[in-house]
Amino acid sequence: MTIAELDQLGDEVARLDPHLVVCSRPNTVEPAGRPAWLELPPNPDRLAKICVDGERSEASNPALEDLLWVLDETETLALTNQRLGTC
Repeated sequence: MTIAELDQLGDEVARLDPHLVVCSRPNTVEPAGRPAWLELPPNPDRLAKICVDGERSEASNPALEDLLWVLDETETLALTNQRLGTC
């Protein structure tokens, strides 16, 4: 796990090539370039945006089980070597 400031996010994504990015902003770094992107806004009144393998959804103040589901799904995709990179 790595934590990066928003102004360093692009460099860190390029350097680490992660399967999952959790961020407070939408994917403007590399659109359609990550297997999974989880946008957790700092304001709990805004919807969280979840993208895993191109499937997009939104959640209001997601619970820990929702976040763990994103991690599990991303791990499954990575381990099965399915074609990745659609978020």
